[in-house]
Order: sequence, then C-alpha cells, then structure tokens
Amino acid sequence: MNFVQRINPAWFLAGAAFFLPIKPAPVNLLLVLTLVFVLVNPQTRNRLPGLFKHPITVAAYALVAWLVFTLSFDTSNFDSASDYLSKYLRLLLLPILAAAFLTKQDGTTVFDAFCVGVFVSVLGSYAVALGFFPWPEGSESPLLFKLHITHNFFIALATGYVTYRLQSVWSQTHLAIKALVLLALGLALYNFFFMVEGRSGWVAMAVLPVVIAYQRIGFKGSVIAACAVLLILLSMYFGSDFFNTRVNAVFTEVQQWVDGQAIAQETSNGRRLSFWLHSIEAFVQAPWFGYGMGGFEAAVTPHAQASGFTFAFNNPHNQYLLFAVQGGVVALALYVVFVAMVLLRNNSQHLLLLHGFVLAYVLLNLLNSFHYDFAEGVFFVLGLAALAYRTEES
Repeated sequence: MNFVQRINPAWFLAGAAFFLPIKPAPVNLLLVLTLVFVLVNPQTRNRLPGLFKHPITVAAYALVAWLVFTLSFDTSNFDSASDYLSKYLRLLLLPILAAAFLTKQDGTTVFDAFCVGVFVSVLGSYAVALGFFPWPEGSESPLLFKLHITHNFFIALATGYVTYRLQSVWSQTHLAIKALVLLALGLALYNFFFMVEGRSGWVAMAVLPVVIAYQRIGFKGSVIAACAVLLILLSMYFGSDFFNTRVNAVFTEVQQWVDGQAIAQETSNGRRLSFWLHSIEAFVQAPWFGYGMGGFEAAVTPHAQASGFTFAFNNPHNQYLLFAVQGGVVALALYVVFVAMVLLRNNSQHLLLLHGFVLAYVLLNLLNSFHYDFAEGVFFVLGLAALAYRTEES
C-alpha cells in the first residue's frame, strides 16, 4: 500500500468528534474525508460488503427507505422535507463509518477526542462566566459554543464514557493523569449542575448510573443506584438555588399550561407541551402512515391555530412524535426494530457502554428530536458505528 492508502480514516472521525461540541463547520469536512479514505484504504474498503449486510444496517436502511417513500404522499411537501431528509440520511453512513474502526484503539481515540472537545466547551463556558467572552443574547447560561441542551447532554455522555474508561484502566494509570482527569470531571460536573440549565442532560445523568448498576450488579444494584441518585438530587434541590429554581420552573410552567394561561406560550415547557398536544392531534387523524416527511408543519398547524397557539413549529421536540406524524405507526415500528437490533442482537465487546449510549438517546428523544438536531444526530451515528459493529478483528 502507498502512503495515501495507509492513512487511517479513524483519524478524521476523531477530528469530527472533537469539533462536534464546538463548531459544526469542520465536522462536515472531516466526515467527507472519512468517507473518502474508507474507500481508499483497502482494509476498510474490504469490510464494507459485510457491514452493509449487518442487521443494524438493514434495520436503519429500512427506516430511512420508508421515510423517503413518504415523500410521495400528497400531504408531503418536498421543500419542507428537505431539511429533515438531510438529517435522516445520516443513518446511511453507519456501515461506512463502522468500516473505519479497524482496531480497539481507533474507537478509543475517537471517544477520547470527543471528551476533549466537550472539555473545551466547558472551559469556554467558564470563560463566558468570567467575562472573557460576551454572554450569549437571550440565554440564562454562560455558553460559548452550543445551546444548553447539547452542551449538557454531551457532558453527560462524556462523563459516562470517562467513568467507564477510568474503572477499566485505573490501576495502570499514572497518578498525575488520574488527578488531571478527576479535576476535569469536577469542573465539568460543576458547570453541568450549577451553571448551565440543560435539564435534559440532568435526566440523562440521573438515569445512566441506574443502567450501569443494573448491568453490573442486577436489579438490586439498580435499586441501590436509583436511591443514591434520588438522595443526591434531593440534596441538590434543597442545597442549590440554581438547581432548585430550574426544577421549580418545570412545575410552574406545566401548571400554567394546564390552567390555560396565556404566558404558557412564552415558556419553554409550555411550548413543548403544546408541541406534543398538537402533534398527537395530527397523528390520530393519520395514524398508520402519517403525512409524509414534508407534511409535519401542515399537519399540526390547523390544530395549533384552533387552540390559539400562535407559535409556528416544525419540530415537536420529541423524536417519536416527529416520526409518528411523518411516517405513522410504520415509522415508529421500524425505529423500534432498529433500536432492538442494536440492543438485543449485539455481541459488542463494550455492551455496557453501548447500552448506556443508546438508552440515553432513547430516553432523551422523549424530550428532544435528536435525529433531527445536527450535533446529537451526528454523534449518534458516530458512536453507534464505533460500538455496535464490533467484530473479532476490531
């Protein structure tokens, strides 16, 4: 092989993973370079036929194929669909990116790069809080790069991965490295809980220890972990004004929405509840096949207008409702099959990491549309490619 053929495509994936928590522009370029060098490198290219036949690939492609087919529906508008289409087509990259992971070290390099990128975003948040950069307009949190939802969700994922890595290499790790990693974790967690308001990330952080305990110890372990998490959350609720205020805001905004107060249209949780309600109303009128990928906004708008909800939206902040309105029960069933293929038919050498990663997305997709959002959607494909296609040679 010549020099170009020996270039490892996983290096470009590591670069993409690093920039995901920071800026999107380099990510697309690095993904393109990954695709190019997967085809140029004979080792990665030779893996492609088998990866395209993998059950996870087949399930993902079936979901994308159905969603693309819904473009033919009379209720679907292609101009409206184009934005969704570019996001859903990312699932087609799964086997190609999986081919880039030739060794265990490739996966480790990519996830390590992601964690470094997350820590850079944390340092950026501290820099904003200290006045080195201007506070983002309209935000309650000191953020330099991403929105609060992405920022905190990525911290939760990075914390889970770093914890997993530490427990597996703790005895072989130099004391200075341990101290630096623990310091970085401490700074990230303080930023996560006491500086940035991303409540979706808080939910993920609360659930991941329970999942890990269940897989390590069993049901009793998950109960103990759940109790420990509950005690920690209660202590934070009564001991932190920042945490207390954000949690109370959820209950207040939900009550305002239930009471039909006009102010509910201006609150985060009030709007989200309206998004869900009008998406469900649209879904029940076309439950089996939906309105097509480009039919979401036209389907929900009449219901929103009938209730006096004036905030136009094309994203219900719930991936399942988005799939349901666009592709009906068929789309939901295909997505369930896809997730089941990942969780149930898998011999990954890192099942604990894989299950925690996928379940974080499964849970948070109840509160967000992560396959529609850029950074979260790209990292889902990248992480799944690294973890779910593990074979004996990789």
